Amino acid sequence: MTGTRINRATYNREPGLVPMELTTGTCTRKPDQIGMEKNRKTIAIIDDDNSIRQALKRVLNTAGFRVHMYPSAEDFLAAIDTCDAGCAVVDLELGKMSGFELACHPAMVAAKLPIIFISGTRDETARASAMALGCIEYLRKPFMPIELLGAVLRAMQDTPQSA
Repeated sequence: MTGTRINRATYNREPGLVPMELTTGTCTRKPDQIGMEKNRKTIAIIDDDNSIRQALKRVLNTAGFRVHMYPSAEDFLAAIDTCDAGCAVVDLELGKMSGFELACHPAMVAAKLPIIFISGTRDETARASAMALGCIEYLRKPFMPIELLGAVLRAMQDTPQSA
């Protein structure tokens, strides 16, 4: 990146602090700020592509979130009763059960888990269907990390914190 200077003091000032380009805004933390070290939230990633799961995990971990990863909707449903996730990032194309089918599953509806759909499709019908299901956001791959982080923070605004 030509012309971009990184202030190394920002990295060394406090462990766990990342440059603001990798987060959703400022480098300073407030004690009551959601998604940071004191009140870390957990995000469930449900995607059949391991490389996507790993990339999303890196982005979310860098921003201070814990991540649980599931390669299929069925794996997530098997763990939903013990999952402490505050929201789910769900791919539309999962294999046997689609992201839409997962969102409509009785266990998922009962969990009232906010959903962020991700998809490689450019189909506007899919986007409209996702929004009709009440998702927080519908992100088309490839998307910028800041888009994902913004959607996660919006999802967390309405998620009660566990004690």
